[in-house]
Amino acid sequence: MAIDSSGTGSGTVSQLRDTITALRGLDTINRINPTADDPDRIRTEDSVRVSDTATPDPRVLEQQELDTIRQGLSDASAAGNVALAGSQAVSGTLDEIGTRLQQLTDTSLSQDRRTALAAEIDTLVRQGLETVDQASFNGVNLLDAERNENLEVVADREGNTETVRDQTLRPALENLQTLNLETAEGAQSAIDGVFADARTATDIAVRQLTEDNGRIGERLTAIQDRQTELAGADLAVDPGLDSEGAQQTAQQLASQLQQALGDQNSLGIVNTRPETLIGLFR
Repeated sequence: MAIDSSGTGSGTVSQLRDTITALRGLDTINRINPTADDPDRIRTEDSVRVSDTATPDPRVLEQQELDTIRQGLSDASAAGNVALAGSQAVSGTLDEIGTRLQQLTDTSLSQDRRTALAAEIDTLVRQGLETVDQASFNGVNLLDAERNENLEVVADREGNTETVRDQTLRPALENLQTLNLETAEGAQSAIDGVFADARTATDIAVRQLTEDNGRIGERLTAIQDRQTELAGADLAVDPGLDSEGAQQTAQQLASQLQQALGDQNSLGIVNTRPETLIGLFR
């Protein structure tokens, strides 16, 4: 789902924003507000068979513990996927910056062309910083280490944890705002220096977030499998408490964000609609 940089794109952006809003509003475990006055809400007595004795069924207790763990993992998965989509979008922006820097190493460029390319690079850098600012989920921004530390969540009933590592993309991008591109030598120096640093930081972010999201996904799958076992053990629990669905929703969101933010092969989206990126992640 790419944003049409030549049109208003309002329908696509609206649809994307609705997806983000829907994901934020999900109760990724029960999907239902237990306090809401909703006649369609699954009631506790309908979803879990309560023993006539005073001793609770240990399988019911395990289901409840797994629900809580799955909630945290699902939230971490969503935050991690949004951060991954943002870092991939920044990587695409750096591709565009690198192309222009390479052009600036041509000693035969006219001064007007050199000035125009430098202006485009400045616009792209600001776009990358804007992506970092907006790549947050439920107030968690994993692309700006000054905002959040690593996101750590309980991953099993033994108390073991999984972590989605935060990344530091802002300083690397900010350093690209101080480039001296008046000469071919200055452009080459930028390619070998601050641009290479920004590329390294972004590549690390994409790799680490991919790894972390993979581990979170494996943990969610393990809990899903265990809950399916419990649900089949003559427990009147709702097997529809589907964390996999929440994870798929987060992955779908990441894909949409990547396509929308990654569709920056030209400066049209920046020059004509800078407000498009604002609010995509909020």
